[in-house]
Amino acid sequence: MRSVRGVSYEVLERGSGRPVLLLHGFTGSAAWISQFPELPVRLVAPSLLQHGGTGQQAVGRAKMSQQIKDLSVLLDTDEGPWTVVGYSLGGRIGMTLAAYDDRVTHFIGISTTPGLDIAAERRQRRLQDEKLAEFIERAGLEAFVDRWERLPLWHQTDEMRAALRPERLAQRPAALADSLRAIGTGSMPSIWPLLDCLPRTDLIVGEHDVKFQQIARNMQLIRPDIEIHEISDASHAPHVENAQQFGTMIEKLILGGI
Repeated sequence: MRSVRGVSYEVLERGSGRPVLLLHGFTGSAAWISQFPELPVRLVAPSLLQHGGTGQQAVGRAKMSQQIKDLSVLLDTDEGPWTVVGYSLGGRIGMTLAAYDDRVTHFIGISTTPGLDIAAERRQRRLQDEKLAEFIERAGLEAFVDRWERLPLWHQTDEMRAALRPERLAQRPAALADSLRAIGTGSMPSIWPLLDCLPRTDLIVGEHDVKFQQIARNMQLIRPDIEIHEISDASHAPHVENAQQFGTMIEKLILGGI
């Protein structure tokens, strides 16, 4: 555990060398470090606010601006430069961090988005997230996980779902609900106007994840130097749904082979 700006953070580390910050997705935790291959780098994986073993905070303390300040403190632990790898929610957070902190020289986003650029769309998404937060609080974590596993965005076998289920069930329902309210896609500031501020950026998308493929291509229209990498036979969780191809690709991206 590491104290960061008054919050007790669960942080897992592995290896030594150039630092790489790993930011998990919604319902994940620092334990996703195990999904990365052995590499000659220092992997640093915190459980984000409202997730895993990191202390639960009030909604106002868990907003994007506060999460970014906390992660900037983690960057102080190494002179860098840093590579940041973020999946979905962690990708939105990592992209924001990369846009504001010049110690990040390489951002790798997995199935992620710069957010919603239209205010009306953000309002609609906040309403959807509030309904989901209320469902978590009313029905409980097991009912939520059952519902989450049935979302059509996954391309997962029963074995994959079973492997992810214990981590999801280990979350705190009130914390997950407040995560949606604090830093859901409708609550976070749009990063679209900041794409020019990003360092080198690589985006990983699943072959069947049509929505996030289009988002990646739209980002590429603004920043033609952004590279898009597709994982075959995968959808919104390519690091789980085709772990072998993901492992080969992330190794090359981090070590500079692509």
